[in-house]
Amino acid sequence: MRKTTMTLLGGLSLLASIATVVSTAVAQEKTIGVAVPNLASSFWISAVYGIEDEAKKSGAKVLKLNAGGDANSSQQIAQIQDLMQRKVDAIIVGATNGDAIKAVVEQAIERGIPVVGISSPPNTPKLVSTVSADHYDMGKLQAQCLSKALGNKGNVAMMAGPTGQAWSDQRAKGFKDTLSKEAPDMKIVAESRLADNRNAALTTAEDWTQRFPDLNGVYAATDDMAAGVVSALKSAGKLKGVKVSASNLSPTAQQLLKDSELVCTSIQQVVAQGRAALKQAVAAANKQPVEKEVVLPALLVTSDNLSSVDLSNVVAPSDYRP
Repeated sequence: MRKTTMTLLGGLSLLASIATVVSTAVAQEKTIGVAVPNLASSFWISAVYGIEDEAKKSGAKVLKLNAGGDANSSQQIAQIQDLMQRKVDAIIVGATNGDAIKAVVEQAIERGIPVVGISSPPNTPKLVSTVSADHYDMGKLQAQCLSKALGNKGNVAMMAGPTGQAWSDQRAKGFKDTLSKEAPDMKIVAESRLADNRNAALTTAEDWTQRFPDLNGVYAATDDMAAGVVSALKSAGKLKGVKVSASNLSPTAQQLLKDSELVCTSIQQVVAQGRAALKQAVAAANKQPVEKEVVLPALLVTSDNLSSVDLSNVVAPSDYRP
């Protein structure tokens, strides 16, 4: 009888241990909301890949919402409100416009939902963490590359990206500051602020080929925009006479570099940003320590060093679909 009792107690102890393990595992399983501007963008595809890839390792569930374009702040506001209603454990946000979504993000934070900003963060100091690249340095690297390709002189136009987003503002500032200091004989003849969209960039660049016959170079804030610029220059028969720089190293940019249609692209480790954002969000959801700011270094890629770049931290696999 004593043996039976001991066995029974041992079994109960084992069951209690299993229950504790299961309870702990369930407690650690977190639902992370993800709100991004545009999943047609190669950048956001790679960022979300990093988030989802890291979520598999941590056991977190990801709810991702796509605003459908950089100008769709009202849509993103509604999506963040939806994530609040779903009572997610944390939210990762790449802002359509940092000022426009500030209020709804702060509302989520006031309800106890930690928010992590990624790349283009909401414009609030209340974020639990911000993950980004050194966007200023990305613009600086483009300026140095383009000025070298043009012999430190000539007329350049800027396809500077959407307004109200920290990444595009900082890249443009880095580009302008560096030209002013290091290549003062280079003149910026036009600057366009438009959505990260290949077709919009194509239309604008077509106009530039008519308005600026002496154009020597184009700064493009992203690879998708650069692809539109290259298409316009090809159609106008001016690609050989105009140097184009870009950012992000998407598969499109890799091919443009191989074809000598881009002189360089400054890159951020986009996939690594996604992974880092997910880690910070899960840590915050579990009330563990987080890093207030995570900044990944920028790199410059040309046709000469393209083959040596570790793409696993930069761009999503070609077969990935968000």
